Amino acid sequence: MSEPDSNETLNRAQPDGPEHGEERAASPFDHPAFLPVLVFAMALWFGYDGWFNETIESVRFNRYGFGFLCGAAIYFTLVERTRARFLLPLLLCGYALWLAGLGWLGSSNAWYSDVESARAFNRYGALTAIGLAAVAALRDWLALRREASAASSDR
Repeated sequence: MSEPDSNETLNRAQPDGPEHGEERAASPFDHPAFLPVLVFAMALWFGYDGWFNETIESVRFNRYGFGFLCGAAIYFTLVERTRARFLLPLLLCGYALWLAGLGWLGSSNAWYSDVESARAFNRYGALTAIGLAAVAALRDWLALRREASAASSDR
């Protein structure tokens, strides 16, 4: 007597497609604009608290959060709209330029200059972001080369 194939058992337990049951209902979370709109809304909240509501204690946190969330919102919008390559390295280069501008080129009376740790955060953050951008670009480039070699071997 032979044992039943476990793959057959698993395949029988799961329906093959919509003809075996009802289709899954779409939810608002499935919409491609959901994440970009959510992140843009958070960026607006951080921007309001950072620049127009200066009575709170976390003004610097909100100003940095506004910058990072604006970049993330633009990134997620471009990912959903274009599916272009090298968007993550581009985002990280943008962060690096922004933080480098604050850290090395910023004025002495800027909103972050009265705290030494903020200046250090800007400088080290810029260096970290450019290093991560290089790693992300290398990863995307290697994936592109792998796809090209797979396409050429299929011919």
